[in-house]
Amino acid sequence: MPSKPLSTPSLLELLDLFERSSQPLTDAEGQRLRGVPGWDLFHRTSLSTRELAEWTECVGYSGCFPAPCGDERVPVELLEDSDPTRYRYRCPETFRRKYVAATDVAVYAVHVPMLLQFVSDLLDVPQALRRGIESPAIDGVLWKIGKARIGAAHTDIWFVRSLASCIEDVFRHFHSQTLPDQGLILSSGVVPPDFVRPPRNYRFASLHDVIVDYLPEPRMDIDLLHRILSSPADGTLRPVLPVHFDEYTHTLTIRSRTNPWHIKGDRQAAAVRYLYQQACNGRWTVPANEILKAASPDTETPRSRRMQSLFSGNAFWEDYIVSDGNGQFGFQLD
Repeated sequence: MPSKPLSTPSLLELLDLFERSSQPLTDAEGQRLRGVPGWDLFHRTSLSTRELAEWTECVGYSGCFPAPCGDERVPVELLEDSDPTRYRYRCPETFRRKYVAATDVAVYAVHVPMLLQFVSDLLDVPQALRRGIESPAIDGVLWKIGKARIGAAHTDIWFVRSLASCIEDVFRHFHSQTLPDQGLILSSGVVPPDFVRPPRNYRFASLHDVIVDYLPEPRMDIDLLHRILSSPADGTLRPVLPVHFDEYTHTLTIRSRTNPWHIKGDRQAAAVRYLYQQACNGRWTVPANEILKAASPDTETPRSRRMQSLFSGNAFWEDYIVSDGNGQFGFQLD
């Protein structure tokens, strides 16, 4: 297990590396390696040495190296040296023997199960439903990472990489009638453009779009995933709101906040649900008497006459709901 959790920038960097790890390289014996060579990796990542050591592995050594030749680089054959810390090659300009560090010609690949387990954690996928992580549906390309609650329902979640180069195989897989009609496909890279109709009721989402990038620790934007999943096939989305209320878990999420509010009590949840519904309709402040009535829909007279009474026993409700001083209440979005 990693010694320290990934930060959001490190996770996004690791996803880029995972996407690039699909490129094929050949070792000295002609076997194909899937990963990123050291000469490319160490110049294009901000991941720390510790993070690279924990999240990647060396899967072999490249059989060629882009050696400098004037203002360009040309591929040259690599040979093992008696010193295991280096490889040798012939300089394409002078034909003299030169050396390159073994770490620079090593090919590194992201630990696939570790990364997929991390993404599954962000989606709260139960451990018992993650069996597909160890058994890819398309080798090196597509994995089922389990089921997660997105909106009102539990939805199949898939993970794909290198979609641009294998889109036909991926689409063919999801057109199979043995699979459910709907699911969410997360991509470590690109997603199909809007004019490409997705297979059946499956929807694609780029992880770079649905991971909240302004928070220090990774968090998935479940509200955005829900809107993507419920969007029409042409990919159009409803406007993004800075707040979301999940009526099934009674959870209020304010996008600028790290911690969601898990609301206890049916009347308090009914009040927050009403306030959220009004916000969806463009009413960002609502009179207290409307909210109190919504909290007691089965009675003619609200059971609580003041917002403070309704939320009594909840010490931090005012961190999420604020008064304008004139009897109107709305969400505290700052």
